[in-house]
Amino acid sequence: MPRGVTRTRTLAAALSVIALLPTSPAADVTFAIIEYRVLQRVGQVRLTTGFVHDPATQMAMFADLESFDRQGIILIAGGSVRHFKRRETIGSHTVETAISVYPAVGHGYRGGLATADVIVTVDGRKKIDCPYDQGPIELAELDILPLEDMISITGSYDDKEVRGGISLDSTQTIDTPWLERHVR
Repeated sequence: MPRGVTRTRTLAAALSVIALLPTSPAADVTFAIIEYRVLQRVGQVRLTTGFVHDPATQMAMFADLESFDRQGIILIAGGSVRHFKRRETIGSHTVETAISVYPAVGHGYRGGLATADVIVTVDGRKKIDCPYDQGPIELAELDILPLEDMISITGSYDDKEVRGGISLDSTQTIDTPWLERHVR
């Protein structure tokens, strides 16, 4: 067989195989995490949102959620309810943080995603009691600053920026109505 005919047939076969390959990419899932950090030397407790995109890292986290939780790396995913609790002493103040992660329920927009709630008390007074990542609420950062007598928050509500803070001496609690009032 002439060389040109062989090349043409090889090219045709290769194009046929390429045409049979899927045209859409494989599922691409990114999971949110909450990083819990205590900065004792500067008197802060911080909760910051991060993301895990790498499938191998996601698998390692799913394989040992408890270990990651103990390290303050809370994956907002999983097949069962998880509770993360910490109690810190900053100066003369006690900061208690409780994060609950709930598995996905249902399908569709936000129905197929796990959710998380956060409660923070400072010196026995509830100062935060709201979703961390649920439906229209996605918090990005919570800074509990007992030595500076304040809590600051950034995030979004209904895809609009939320940014603000409260004094620890105030009677305010950061909750869903508070977030609604502080949409920019």
